[in-house]
This record gives sequence, structure tokens and C-alpha cells, in this order.
Amino acid sequence: MRKGRSHVVVLSKSSGSLFGYAGALNELGYFSVRLCARIQEVADLLATGACFEYLVYDGFDLGKDADHLQMLVKHNAIVSIIAVADVNSQQRKKMILWAKAHRVPLRGVLQTPLRSSELHELILLNSLNTECSVL
Repeated sequence: MRKGRSHVVVLSKSSGSLFGYAGALNELGYFSVRLCARIQEVADLLATGACFEYLVYDGFDLGKDADHLQMLVKHNAIVSIIAVADVNSQQRKKMILWAKAHRVPLRGVLQTPLRSSELHELILLNSLNTECSVL
């Protein structure tokens, strides 16, 4: 059973992808899922005091979206970020190192198109790590 915050926000420019993410997250027990098509929508939610266990950022591009992600993290209202991007292993490593250097809580980078099984595995792994670190 999942513990912690129960809210997830998904950021994707593709409305079809948004519904796919909602379905995959519902299967994991996340039923409070906010679907956003623009970064400003997420920023507005955070500005009103919303908190999220996960931000799933679909189509993340480090060169274009790094500043946006840093802006969102400044609210201290997102526990974990999952980036979904079309990257190779070197680019994935660069993203992870960037996130560490900028204190961005990036928990994983999944390949596009998203495979629900990979999302499930990453969230399960993060849940186990969180539970172990609490003990």
C-alpha cells in the first residue's frame, strides 16, 4: 500500500498522453491526478499551496526545460520528479547529474514513449526506498 502524499501532477503537451498517464497512475493507486498541458498551470497550482508526491514531466528536454523545472522546485512542494524524454544513456546520465547539482528531486528518466510497466517499477522502487529510509 502506498504511503505519503497522494497527489500527482502530470505535465504533457499531448492531451492523449495525459489520459494515458492518468490511467497508469490510477492502476498504482494514485487517484488524485492533476493533468496540465502548460508549465504555467503547474506553477499556478504550486503558488496556491498545492503539494505533490510526484511530478511526471512528459517530453522533458534539459536544454529547453531546465529553468522551468528549477522554478517549480523552488516551491518545495514536489517530493519526486519523473522525466519522460527521448534520450540515450549519455543524455540520461547528464540529466541525472544536472538534477543532483541543482538539487532537483529527479527520481528517474523514462524513455518515450512511456511504458506503464516502467512507470510502475520506478514508483514502486521509490516507495521502497522511502520506506527503508524512514526506518
